[in-house]
Amino acid sequence: MNSLRAFAALLRLSFRRLLWSVNTLMVLLPVTGCGLFILRRGFHKLTPPETAFDAFGSFLLFVFSSFLIPICALGFGTTALGAEREEQTLVFLLTRPIPRWQVLLAKILASIPLSCGLVMGSFACYCWLVGPVGWLALKIYWPAMIGMTLAYLALFHLFAVAFRHPTMLALVYALFMELFVANLPGSVKRLAINYYGRSLLYGLGADSGLKVPKGFEIVPMTQAYGMLAGITVGCFLVAFLFFQWKEYRDLT
Repeated sequence: MNSLRAFAALLRLSFRRLLWSVNTLMVLLPVTGCGLFILRRGFHKLTPPETAFDAFGSFLLFVFSSFLIPICALGFGTTALGAEREEQTLVFLLTRPIPRWQVLLAKILASIPLSCGLVMGSFACYCWLVGPVGWLALKIYWPAMIGMTLAYLALFHLFAVAFRHPTMLALVYALFMELFVANLPGSVKRLAINYYGRSLLYGLGADSGLKVPKGFEIVPMTQAYGMLAGITVGCFLVAFLFFQWKEYRDLT
């Protein structure tokens, strides 16, 4: 019972700390900027609807899913545990009478609603600004957006557990390495989360007017969902195992 109360207290503290952090403000800046871009672009004025859907879909592919989703997941995924390590407060958590796996679980559970809530909240606002075409996009794309968010979040939690400066590594990975890998020919691009997300968006939006570029190999939707789920579960499991046995010598 004491362990359960300690876990609940850590979960509440972690959630409040992430919510009222500088990272939240930093993530809100590009989210607001994209909203202003949508207003200026005027997707709702494009005709016919298929053209508007294709234009909005391109924004979702190359800006929202490739930039905003990783940034939202990075802002909360690497900070949840990484901030404790950077501020030398992780040692106090590890000496408390609470199992290590519960410490990491509390950090993960605190970051999931914030990351997914910000992603889906901004996505819904963008769709509202676009109008009927946007509501169609929200209806068909929301599972892909959540799947990508969870996959990035799991990977960035693994970075936070395994590396000393996870935020910098996650930035390099999300904004440079993954975009480079996802556009490579052959099977190398299958290592990138973005590739499976793009495959889902192309597959889900093809019937509504989203054009698939020539040369892009779409993964079947069941396989894309399976890979995102596998990356999420696999990264979380490895993070738990790593956190359970790793000695953080830099804290002493």
